[in-house]
Amino acid sequence: MFTSALGLAAPWRVEKVELDTAHRRIDFELTCDGMRLICPACGLSDQGICDRQKRDWRHLDFFQYEAWLHAQVPRITCSGCAKTTQMPGPWAREGSGFYALFEALALSLCQELPVRQAAALLRCADKQLWRRIEHYVGAPASSTTCLR
Repeated sequence: MFTSALGLAAPWRVEKVELDTAHRRIDFELTCDGMRLICPACGLSDQGICDRQKRDWRHLDFFQYEAWLHAQVPRITCSGCAKTTQMPGPWAREGSGFYALFEALALSLCQELPVRQAAALLRCADKQLWRRIEHYVGAPASSTTCLR
């Protein structure tokens, strides 16, 4: 059910869900079932996985519980381009640390509210929001910059 709710498709699926009612948090452990994958760098299919690296992403709240995705993300060693590249998670921009919809919500809130107030509503650090603003605007931001 959660695999569908998160919009995941093969080779990704939800392996485990942990609900912590005391801390109002839900954690989703994702897994990649693929053993041979497409190289993210050149697109060559049937490439081997050399290792996996633990990554975490903040998701939109589920049932008013803070939600997190956790995955051992495969790194592919390509026989064609000779690069070792991390497989991108289809749910997030590379290096973001936020689920794509969470990032979109955060940026929308930052257009209407002071960044510190948006961060408080989302229960994240304002510095995290400033980094996303810098990424999309393309210019360094500061805590005194106004988005409006």
